[in-house]
Amino acid sequence: MKRLFFALLFLFACAPLIAQQSDEERLAMQYYKDKEFDKAITLFEKLQNQKPNSYIYYYYYASLMELERYSDLEKLCKKQIKAFPNVQRYKVDQGYVYERQGDNPKADKVYQDLIKNLPAKEFSVQELYSAFYSRAKYDYAIESILKGRRLLNNPQLLSKELVTLYQHLNQTDKIIDEVLALVKDDDSKFLDPAKNALQNLLLEDDDNQKYLLVKSTLQRYSQKNPNNISYMQLLYWVNQLHKEYGEALILAKAIDKRQKTECVQTYDLALLAADNHDYATAIDALNYIISRGEEVSNYLRAKMKILDVRYLQLTETYPIRMVDAINLERDFKKVLDENGLHSGTSDWIRKYAHLLAFFVNKPQEAVDVLTQAMNNATRDPKEKNQYKIDLADVQLYMGNVWDATLNYSQVNKDLPNDDLGNEAKFKNAKLSFYIGEFDWAKSQLDVLSAATTKLISNDAIYFSLLISDNLAEEEEDEEDADTTYLLFEKPNTNLPLQKYAEADFLIFQNKDDKAMEKLDSVIALAPFGTLVDDALYQKALILIKRKDYLGAEALLKKVVENHGTELLADDAIFKLAELYEYYLKDIPKAMEYYQKILRDYSGSLFVVEARKHYRALRGDSVE
Repeated sequence: MKRLFFALLFLFACAPLIAQQSDEERLAMQYYKDKEFDKAITLFEKLQNQKPNSYIYYYYYASLMELERYSDLEKLCKKQIKAFPNVQRYKVDQGYVYERQGDNPKADKVYQDLIKNLPAKEFSVQELYSAFYSRAKYDYAIESILKGRRLLNNPQLLSKELVTLYQHLNQTDKIIDEVLALVKDDDSKFLDPAKNALQNLLLEDDDNQKYLLVKSTLQRYSQKNPNNISYMQLLYWVNQLHKEYGEALILAKAIDKRQKTECVQTYDLALLAADNHDYATAIDALNYIISRGEEVSNYLRAKMKILDVRYLQLTETYPIRMVDAINLERDFKKVLDENGLHSGTSDWIRKYAHLLAFFVNKPQEAVDVLTQAMNNATRDPKEKNQYKIDLADVQLYMGNVWDATLNYSQVNKDLPNDDLGNEAKFKNAKLSFYIGEFDWAKSQLDVLSAATTKLISNDAIYFSLLISDNLAEEEEDEEDADTTYLLFEKPNTNLPLQKYAEADFLIFQNKDDKAMEKLDSVIALAPFGTLVDDALYQKALILIKRKDYLGAEALLKKVVENHGTELLADDAIFKLAELYEYYLKDIPKAMEYYQKILRDYSGSLFVVEARKHYRALRGDSVE
């Protein structure tokens, strides 16, 4: 802020000069821009002799330096110092002239005298630091700040600037020392500057060595200084930045105890861990809060949230541990028995029904629950229609295609211009896709491509193009067919597309093993066809559920490298970024792929999310 203030002050001071430039000034500036320094010097010298000022001086100085006229430079500096004895910048300029001449001892004496005689004024410290910095004299700039701190008894003076200087010199240890000094007195107002310093340090840390050094140092200081909560908070922040939520949980509990904040930090950590797919840590955090009893302010929120997190953990894992599914079913049922089926429990009702049908093989019970919920939803037609969509999903899972399409159609008819109606229409089109009615599915998807919901619109466009590309391939194959078809029955057409549709339906049914087999057959049937990238991408998603992260990485990279101009390219890049962020914990790689979305796929649906993730990984939005 101070640097901005001085810059604005300089501009305002110079504005009248610029506005009232004489013909000679304008001509001198033109010579300077055209690199005709001999001509420029003649005019600058005349103007400077008439009225010495910093504006003309710097152009005159720069012109003389370009021509290496060191004798004239020395005279100019001495004259300027005599006219403005309290301005230290001109003395630094004089030392720089000696340095360029090769007289380093003389230059060093000038610099050292400036630091030795530095006035005990903040403005003077700022000015001298700035003068050294502009000449890339980083060591002397550091000395001037440290001397100023001693003179003014202000150990935090120009901290941001000092960290920048240490970065220029690649002095990681000094940056960490500066961060520790900032929070030495446990003053919370220095936490943000300390975080900013660490953030900038860790931006370029491909091998994680800086992170490990920062982490170990903060751990050591936290243990030695247990009463300084700032050290603990910095370590907590660094752990979050690097997705180490298990270690962050230990610190969150400690911070809550120290600050007597009734598990506020622990609850926030649970939400953050869940958002980053670390469900085990999120569940541990929520169980800890629940164990503290009803007197804790976040007790009820934790009891409500833990069901959602357990549900997410279950649905994103393969193979499913049946004991986990049954335990979750029991707990959902208990909550719904206690609270009833109404609008306030609609989210639990929907998850419970999905769990019954898709994970514990009780689809009829799911139908019963959803039917009862629909009967209770008499006041809100949207709530009733949402249940009807869920019911159609269960019916489709059971193979009751007619009942499912009827319910999807009813929702679309009841809410034709609503996002929920468009969702039902999209699911109905997908149903047609699953059963091989590709032309009908495409006609519905084409209508949905103009949907107001960007996600539905994007998905509709994807499936429409997937169908049309493969129908076009079939037509080309028919044109190339020979007279063999006159003697033998025409073989099944669209076989790769049919196999892909079957695989997609198996994924919908949560039957990943069978889906993998179908996807392999798609690639085997048409190894150079348009469905290869789609099959590879779906296989990668299944491998992520199986925790085969390296296998998923290899498949996603194939999509990016071999199909970089096709529809799924940005999906694969974004999924790679998430893979590195959440599972492989390679933060630089994750940032690289999020940045690739922003740079190379500016029209992608993932741009907003990619920017948010990139900034969070950089540290901008981590609290």
